[in-house]
Amino acid sequence: MIESIEQYLIDNFKFDQERLRHIKRVKKMALELNTVYKLPEDKLVIATLLHDATKNLNYQENLRLASKIYSTELLEQIPESCLHAFSASALAATAFKIKDQDTLNAIAYHCTGRKNMSDLEMLVFISDYIEEERDFVSYDLKVLAKENLLKTTLKIMIETKKYLELNMKKVAKITLDAIVYYQNELEELNDR
Repeated sequence: MIESIEQYLIDNFKFDQERLRHIKRVKKMALELNTVYKLPEDKLVIATLLHDATKNLNYQENLRLASKIYSTELLEQIPESCLHAFSASALAATAFKIKDQDTLNAIAYHCTGRKNMSDLEMLVFISDYIEEERDFVSYDLKVLAKENLLKTTLKIMIETKKYLELNMKKVAKITLDAIVYYQNELEELNDR
């Protein structure tokens, strides 16, 4: 399956080599972090390879594809810049027959995050944000990524929220809800 996904990416990004390189860097970062977290490598590789597989589709194409498995109610809450994550998840389910919900979620929520993410979801979310060409990522965040998925996920969500607000862009409601959720979860862990 991984070979067919890689061929799909080569075919679909032949005119966007930078996107293809980004996908490969996200996979590389995820595998590097996975030396610490020891998650199922096949699921991690599939999720990272497919996370941006529909990035170059237009809004209508992304919406049509995402609507195959996601509700209109959910998709209406998603900023246009993150819709590709849901269409990529739908592509994984329909074109590649991926049935593992954790893998599909890792693809779908790599851009917005959400409450109660699995370790796989957080690892893909983090890897996309901190891959080696992201020059805005601090050294401290990269170190934290090897120590604590939950704290890193929350920190990225907060940084993303600040960036979007500063640039007067929409922050997804599921991201805002997730920030509160993870802040509460960390407080509870600290109180124990």
